[in-house]
Amino acid sequence: GVRTLSPLSAFLGRWGIPASQENALINRVVATVRENLRLAGAQVNVLNSRDHPDPFGQPDVSRLIVGGTVDESGIPTIGIAQSIDPGNYDTEETALILLDIVSGPAGDDASFNAYLKPTSDRVRFVGTALGNLASHEAGHYLGSFHVDQYNDVLNLMNQGGVNFDQLYGVGPDGIGGTADDP
Repeated sequence: GVRTLSPLSAFLGRWGIPASQENALINRVVATVRENLRLAGAQVNVLNSRDHPDPFGQPDVSRLIVGGTVDESGIPTIGIAQSIDPGNYDTEETALILLDIVSGPAGDDASFNAYLKPTSDRVRFVGTALGNLASHEAGHYLGSFHVDQYNDVLNLMNQGGVNFDQLYGVGPDGIGGTADDP
C-alpha cells in the first residue's frame, strides 16, 4: 500500500548535522552513488529529488528512496531492493534505504553514530555511508547478488549484518569522516 516516509531532513540532527548542511550532504550522497556505479561499469544517470522532477514511471527509470523508518515502511531492514535482477531486464524498479537504524544510538554497529566522533567530518562520512548503502541496493536491481562478507575484501555487495565499518567506508582508525577512510 501507500506509505508516508519521513524525509532525510528529519534525521540530520540525529547525526549532529545542522540543517544548513543538508545540501552538502545530498551532494555527497549523489557523488558517492555516481562514483560507485561508474566504477562498477553501470551506465546510468543519477538524479535527485532536490534538483530534478521525479521521472519515476517513465521507461527505464528506477529509483532509490532515501528516508523513512522501519515503522513507517513496515519493512524491518536498513535497505532493500525490489529484486536481484541479473541482466537488469526490469529497468523500472525501486529500492529503499531507511534511516532510523543508521541514525540510532552509537551502541549499535549498524548506526553511523557508532563511528562518529567530535573530529569526524560528519557530512563526508554520512554522505559516503548513505551513498554506499544506496549503491548496494541499486546493485541488486542492476543484477548483483551478495558476496562473502566474512573475507577481508572490501565490496559494496557484501551481505548485510556484519562489516558495517567496511560498507560505510570507515578507515583503520575506526572513526568515520577522517583522513584514513577509503
